[in-house]
Amino acid sequence: MSKFFIFLTSLLFISSSQAVDFLKLFPNKKPIIAAIMVEHLEKDSYKKTEAWLLDQARIASQGNMDAMLIEFRGGGILSRDIPNWELEMMSQLLKKVIAEFPDLVIGEEILWHFPGSTIKLAKMSGAKFVRIDFFSDDVIADGQHVPIDPKAIIKYRNQLDDTNIALLTDIQVKYSQMIDKKIPISASAQKAQSLGSDGVIVSGTKSGSSPDTDRVRLARKGVDGLPVVIGSGFSVDNAKDILPLVDAVIVGTSISVKTGGPLLPEKIKTLMSYVRDYRKKSM
Repeated sequence: MSKFFIFLTSLLFISSSQAVDFLKLFPNKKPIIAAIMVEHLEKDSYKKTEAWLLDQARIASQGNMDAMLIEFRGGGILSRDIPNWELEMMSQLLKKVIAEFPDLVIGEEILWHFPGSTIKLAKMSGAKFVRIDFFSDDVIADGQHVPIDPKAIIKYRNQLDDTNIALLTDIQVKYSQMIDKKIPISASAQKAQSLGSDGVIVSGTKSGSSPDTDRVRLARKGVDGLPVVIGSGFSVDNAKDILPLVDAVIVGTSISVKTGGPLLPEKIKTLMSYVRDYRKKSM
């Protein structure tokens, strides 16, 4: 088990959860967030990675997207500690994007399950939101029982004295299996909110796979005013059915060459044209 995770669970101070209004980060309703993946980061490839990431941000910005979720490949579930030098490199990349593209709201995550390092990175870089795949559900992923401690995650965010970091958390996340398969997604959503999530993410069974609209509706029923975000499978083809049901969208595969990027300007243009028309009609 990661030393950082053990540290999180051993925090002795007491602090209450303070909700962050995720949607207030955006001037537009139904914000659309481009998701891209930064593969394993190495010191000797930093400049190349920086140039690629800035190019992706430029495409998202010119396509009038609202935000970017930058996902860093960390490793297997709590397979290692994220060293300070690597966090610093990630932070410098994020700071560069934030400085050059102030029109984009920047969020981040370290995959596959590094919640403490993800929150620390947001504090270091100024990212406005994070995504945590495993937060409140008891699941199996990659053949192991995923260790979770939502209270420790909230406490750590508060310990950093930065409750302006919005915490988006997946419920019944893709690529995982619930220990208790009878738990409805509405109950998972309710639990996540009660434990301090600032928005729940509903996804399909894998990247690029859209969740059934009934699951999105059920997730909505489980929360009290908390944003519901779609986390996979969104496209211009299903936007008519899904966009009315959610508060925000994380989209990657349908606007990219492949899951994780690179982004395709023409696909973004088509998607955002539909979104702009939808916003005008729903005002």
